[in-house]
Amino acid sequence: MAIKLVDIDLSTPLQPIYVDARYSEVAALVRWGYVPLGTTWLRCSSASHTIGVAQLEGEILQEVGWHLWQHAVAGTLEAPDASDDRSLPPISVVVCTRDRPLSLARCLDHLAHLDYPAYEVVVVDNCSRDASVVQIVARSGFRYVREDTPGLDWARNRGIKEAAYDIVAFIDDDALASPGWLRGVARGFADPAVSAVTGMVLPAELETAAQCEFERYGGMNKGFAGKTVRREELSDDELFWASAWGVGTNMAFRRALFEAVGDFDVALDVGTPTNGGGDVEFFHRTVAAGFALRYEPAAMVRHVHRRDTAALRRQIYNNGRSFAAYLLTIARNRPPGRAAVLRFALRHWVWGWLLRRLIAGLARRDRQALRLALAELVGCCSAPRAYRKSRAVQSAARDRALREIRGA
Repeated sequence: MAIKLVDIDLSTPLQPIYVDARYSEVAALVRWGYVPLGTTWLRCSSASHTIGVAQLEGEILQEVGWHLWQHAVAGTLEAPDASDDRSLPPISVVVCTRDRPLSLARCLDHLAHLDYPAYEVVVVDNCSRDASVVQIVARSGFRYVREDTPGLDWARNRGIKEAAYDIVAFIDDDALASPGWLRGVARGFADPAVSAVTGMVLPAELETAAQCEFERYGGMNKGFAGKTVRREELSDDELFWASAWGVGTNMAFRRALFEAVGDFDVALDVGTPTNGGGDVEFFHRTVAAGFALRYEPAAMVRHVHRRDTAALRRQIYNNGRSFAAYLLTIARNRPPGRAAVLRFALRHWVWGWLLRRLIAGLARRDRQALRLALAELVGCCSAPRAYRKSRAVQSAARDRALREIRGA
C-alpha cells in the first residue's frame, strides 16, 4: 500500500493527522522551521483514520527527541525568519531539463515560492523536442537558455557560464525545492572554507510500490546530521565513496571552484552512454583537490521517484553503470592511484555492496530486492564499454564545438 508523507513543524502547535484508508502508514518529516530533525513512522487504526496529538507527541519524542536536544544545545534551531536577509548571498539556481514539461512546470512553481531574498533561476533546455518547454519557462518569468549538445553535464556547464552570481545551485527538473532550500544552501556556505554544498533529498511521494521499493533499496537521503568533508580526514577508500556525500539533484558550488578544478566531465551522466556519475565525480574531484564539501540537511528538496517497476529497474541498472564509470574516470585521471581504485572497486563496491545485496536478496527470498541487486550488478558490468563509447562521442562533440567557434 501507499505511504502518506506529512511535514510536522515543531515550531508551531501540533495538529491531528487524517489518514486516508488507502495508506498503510505515515512517514512524518519532523522539523523545526527549516531544520529537519528526523522521520517518524506512524500507524493509525483503520477505524479512526486519525493520528491524535497525544500519539504524535509520544512518537516524536521517542524518534527525534535526542536530535532535537542536540540542536537546542548547539543553538542551531531557528525560526524561518531568524537570519538577517542582508547577510545572505545571492544565488543562481540552474535547472537542466529535457522533454519533461510537466515535471519542469512543477519544479519551477516550487522555485517561484522560495523564501529567499535574492536569487535567479536559469533553465537550461538540453535539446528538448517538446516546444511547450519554452512556453513553461516564459510563463514562470525565469531565464531560458538552450544547450544543443546532448548530455546533462553539457547543460550543467552551460548553466555555470550563464549564472550571474558567485554561488551556483543545481536542482533537477523532477525535484521540488522546499521553501527554505536556499537558506539551507547559504547556511552550508557560512563557513568561507566550504566550496561545495549538498543537501537532503527526500521522496516527494510514496504512492506506488516502485517508489517505496526505491526508498527501501537506499533512496537518496544522506541522513539528518550535517557534516563537512575534508581530504585530510579521509582514507583513500572513504574518498572514493563520494556518492555518500550527496546527489546531483541538490548541490551548489562557489564559482571559484570551477575555475580551480574545471567543469563537469561531459563524458559522464544522463544523455551519454554512461547514464550518470557526473555529480559523484565532481564531488570526488573537489575534495581530492583539497576543497571542503558540506552536507547540509537544511538545504532540503523532495524528489519524484520513478512510479513503475520497469523504470525503477532501469534506474538501478544505470546506477550500477554510472558508479563504475565514475571509478573508471578517476582511475584514468589519476594513473598513480589506479591500484587503489581497483582495490576499492573489488573490495567495497563489487563485494561490499553489489554481491552482498544479491546474497541478502537470495537469503530473504525477496524477489524484488534480488532483481534490483542483479540489475545493478549487470549495469556495473556494462560500464567499461559504455565509458569508452561515451568518451569517443564527447570527444567528437568537443571537436565540432571548436570548429564552430573557429568558424564564427
